[in-house]
Amino acid sequence: MSASKDRTVWFGMKVTPEQKARIKRLARKEGTTAKQTILTLVNQALDASDDAPRSGSFLEGIEHLVGSINGPIDLSTHPDHMRGFGR
Repeated sequence: MSASKDRTVWFGMKVTPEQKARIKRLARKEGTTAKQTILTLVNQALDASDDAPRSGSFLEGIEHLVGSINGPIDLSTHPDHMRGFGR
């Protein structure tokens, strides 16, 4: 992610000395700058959220499969499956 100088904007934030030290420590560990470390983490988080499941029920995702299998509608109606139930 590279931005040209004419398209960059200031985005400053205040952090505690402990937070600053942790960011710098991670940057050293990664071999990058503090800025690049933060931008990388933001991009990773956004990429991961793009892969997150969409809202809706499970049934909405498999509607095309409903009724495609032959067999009893409800296994609980089969006497063998209900034997001993409620005792």
